[in-house]
Amino acid sequence: MNPPTRSTFPLSLDLLYELLEVERDLAPRHLLRRARQEGAVVSTLVLSLAEREGVALGEGSRGELARMTRRSDLYQELDAAVRAVPGARTVKGPSLARYYPAGLLRAIGDLDVVVPDEATLWRVLGEVLDRREAGEALMTELCEGGRRDLLVSVWWLGEDPMLDLDRGVEVTTFAYGGLPEQAVPLRPELPAEQVYADVLAVAEERFQRDFTLKDVLDLVCVLTSPAAPVPAALARAAADYALAPELEELCGKAIGHPALASAIPAELLDGLREPARLERARRDALGPAAQEPRRYGFQLTEPLRRGTGDAVEDHDFGGVLLRRTPVADFLLVTGELVDPADHEAAVAALSALAPWPKRPAPATAPAPAPSPQAPRDTAPEVMQDASYDAAHAAAKGAAAGRSLRAGSGS
Repeated sequence: MNPPTRSTFPLSLDLLYELLEVERDLAPRHLLRRARQEGAVVSTLVLSLAEREGVALGEGSRGELARMTRRSDLYQELDAAVRAVPGARTVKGPSLARYYPAGLLRAIGDLDVVVPDEATLWRVLGEVLDRREAGEALMTELCEGGRRDLLVSVWWLGEDPMLDLDRGVEVTTFAYGGLPEQAVPLRPELPAEQVYADVLAVAEERFQRDFTLKDVLDLVCVLTSPAAPVPAALARAAADYALAPELEELCGKAIGHPALASAIPAELLDGLREPARLERARRDALGPAAQEPRRYGFQLTEPLRRGTGDAVEDHDFGGVLLRRTPVADFLLVTGELVDPADHEAAVAALSALAPWPKRPAPATAPAPAPSPQAPRDTAPEVMQDASYDAAHAAAKGAAAGRSLRAGSGS
């Protein structure tokens, strides 16, 4: 039997009115409108709280909450399938959702998976594509200190594409991408204990964007859970992973809300203070680290395939680099713009290669899901202006952990 994880922190509509600075005499619809500015986690939480507290919900609100529930159920299913692959671990997303109070829904943007090597990465994606059809894949290759790492994600439309974010699974051969321009290196492995891995993954988000109320609520629910980490041990883990300043900042943001201050242990704050100071001094002394070139995969084949094998094949056709993988074929590029001539050469070279062999069909056919984007065989002239979304495919972006895919995030 799994130990309890649900926080008993008193989340309520009244608290959300306070946190979002909405006048309490305004109707809940005003609270929801404000919550939408904070993203799907907070807006879904408002709907979930409203349902629990007996607020009358219209057809649209009930439908949105039902879709988010089914979305969460899907990610829970994928989470279980992925974790069954030896060596694969998930962070954030479903893992954070289990800390929220019973009966409340935490929306999930995508599923983040960390694996020890490239072979496991392709096995994980095979498990995903056995269950869901997907039309889009993003790939980033990172090199640091002689080590090659991959980030590969697959995407498909939300249940209601006009209203819902795309759904996806993002797999990396590293735990935390860091921020070279602040001398924070890539850290390849997660902490052994899941709760520490989750909290540090939230802290790592600071290298992508400013912290939001979602991050604060995630932290509060973890720290008030029966499975909460030991404060002093969490501070040491943050120091070991070069994340003490970020976790200290997130704790400070939580304490800035009087109603949440009691959720942040004084022992954690005390334990972070000196490591955060030392880490900032270390970063200042080192200055920005030199970044090794990154390569991004421009997807050439759609929809994604359920291919055999757990390794890639690289082909060099006179400087045009093709990477064939078990899920798709890619043109490897180093920037946001794709030369139409390179695209034409890549398509021609690909047509001369044998089809990638497919795995046997699963017992249950994967659920169909149309592609979030137009087919990739669009005219190269169009793609030259479209930037191929390399920023989109840079997925953990210039900081290796920085996803520039609009709307994604766990």
